Amino acid sequence: MKDQTDDVVEDILKCGVIQPIHAQSVVPDEIKHVLEECEISDISKEEELINRIENGITVLKKFSAEKNLFKKRPFITYKELTEEKVISQSIEICDKIEKAEERISKLRRDLAEMIFREKSLVPWASFDIPAEKCRTESAETYFCVLQGQKTSENIEEILSDKGVPVYLETVHIDEETHYVALLFLKKYNKAVGEALNRLGAKKFDIEGMKGTFAENIEICRSNIKSMNSDLNRGEKEIYDISRGKKILEKASDSLKIKIQYMSGRENFLSTEKVNIITGWIPVSEKENVSKKLAEYDCFCQYEAPDSCEEYPVLMKNNKLVKPFGTITEMYSLPKSRSIDTNWAIGLFFFIFFGMMLSDAGYGIILILGGLLGAKLLDIGDEAREFFKMIGICGFSTVLWGAVYGSWFGDAVPTITETFFNRRIEIPYLIDPLSQPMTVLILACILGVIHLFTGMGIKAYIMIKRGDRWGALFDVGFWYMLLLGLPMLLMTGPWKTAGYILSVTGAVGLVLTQGRHKSKTAGKIISGIMSLYNITGYFSDVLSYSRILALGLATGVVASVVNIMGSMAGNGIIGVILFIIVFTAGHVLNLAINALGAYVHSARLQYVEFFGKYYEGGGKKFDPLRIKTKYVRITEEKK
Repeated sequence: MKDQTDDVVEDILKCGVIQPIHAQSVVPDEIKHVLEECEISDISKEEELINRIENGITVLKKFSAEKNLFKKRPFITYKELTEEKVISQSIEICDKIEKAEERISKLRRDLAEMIFREKSLVPWASFDIPAEKCRTESAETYFCVLQGQKTSENIEEILSDKGVPVYLETVHIDEETHYVALLFLKKYNKAVGEALNRLGAKKFDIEGMKGTFAENIEICRSNIKSMNSDLNRGEKEIYDISRGKKILEKASDSLKIKIQYMSGRENFLSTEKVNIITGWIPVSEKENVSKKLAEYDCFCQYEAPDSCEEYPVLMKNNKLVKPFGTITEMYSLPKSRSIDTNWAIGLFFFIFFGMMLSDAGYGIILILGGLLGAKLLDIGDEAREFFKMIGICGFSTVLWGAVYGSWFGDAVPTITETFFNRRIEIPYLIDPLSQPMTVLILACILGVIHLFTGMGIKAYIMIKRGDRWGALFDVGFWYMLLLGLPMLLMTGPWKTAGYILSVTGAVGLVLTQGRHKSKTAGKIISGIMSLYNITGYFSDVLSYSRILALGLATGVVASVVNIMGSMAGNGIIGVILFIIVFTAGHVLNLAINALGAYVHSARLQYVEFFGKYYEGGGKKFDPLRIKTKYVRITEEKK
């Protein structure tokens, strides 16, 4: 019923699982003429007030004593957050902040001008004639500044050539700057001005000044001291106001909730007595929403989307896979009719990241930094999942680092040999420096598995859509050809099997890849040309050689850092130097190569893996829900 609309929308907002859509898109045409669209809400006042509040929070943060990185957002009930007094109190605080900020800004401008004035007067301090006596009815005094090699003698020379009598005094010399006072008769004003312009001299204006330069310097310094005191009082006033920062934070979140509430009503259709609300909801939440809406006089109807209808995408994964969803979302969400492949993306990203960074010491740092950061930092959901992903990838890094025997490079052998005169080697399975081909072959094998997995997913999607023959033609025959060709290098029955597979695959591709063409010649030509794509598969496999390159880079740089740190020997200076070089070098190496591992692991997903099957362009499920920045909503205070 219409009189319950506010409560219904509020509960929908609290549930946070319904994405409203425009009701016109689902209402039958025969009843549209009796329905009215809700007016678009004017949220300009709320947005303007939010801007004022956010500016106020920014100002108060400079003076707030709270600087705890691990500070958690406070819990507050929805009722407390949406109380009217929160907004009214925030407006009062904003008024105080804006007035104080205006005074402080003016004081800072005046202070800067006064400091500049004081500095400009200092070079003239030794000139002890009061400013009001520097001008008479017949004579005038100019104060000018000469740059470079020009001096008072240059002025005197030019004016003497013109027959202009002048008294010159060099008041101060500062590096290549000369501060000169000129006394001359007013009738020669034009000639003096031309001479000064010719030399590029800058006139120092004393208009309105009274007393000597020294007296004015003291006045400036007194004013500066007074302004600094006023500025400190103004900043203390804002510091006192900063106690109200929490009220501003609550008000900001409260207004954002109000905007969310108002925007949620814009998709409604209504009659005189009822409102119609339509939207998307996950199947798993249907029962909870029905129970909530049963408290009102309303009718609920649930319908599955039509077979050709696109719907929002919501990916649900377990705790290990979910963090890797950020990789998918950075690229594009899959179409609603496609499938969720985050499990495969997460698995291969995990493996490749570890192989590229491949240092057990760095992996331990990533585990601690990623998982503790996700646990202790009060950050958004997306940032938290990113930290978790980095922490999980740390385990892969430790694993591959142990395989390569890299613990902060060769830190253990270097430290034991330099400081204990006994070299202790760390056991390893593969040495990338002496066995690069082994690592390269391993990387290419993993690359083939990666590509074949992508092709298999493509076949699965096609079979799921009823195109089983298409899966055989577009994937199955490629499997045969790509598996058969390497087997031709073997001997015995393996070579025979490879011959059968490669010939079957090649013939199958020639006969089927042009099946969409209308003419027979076109079918055959397209089929033959499709075999050229085999070069693309080989180039894709070679792309995985970057795994070797990045792994070598990490290990080599880490070893170089250790060598540089140990160059000063085992004395006290050597220990101190080693600690400094070791810490700075490995931090820099970790930062650079972790970024490289992240970027290149993602690239292998986006280009090689996604290129085999991925259908992007899905729209993220974005329900109407409470989104807060400064507080956390709870039903009861904790």
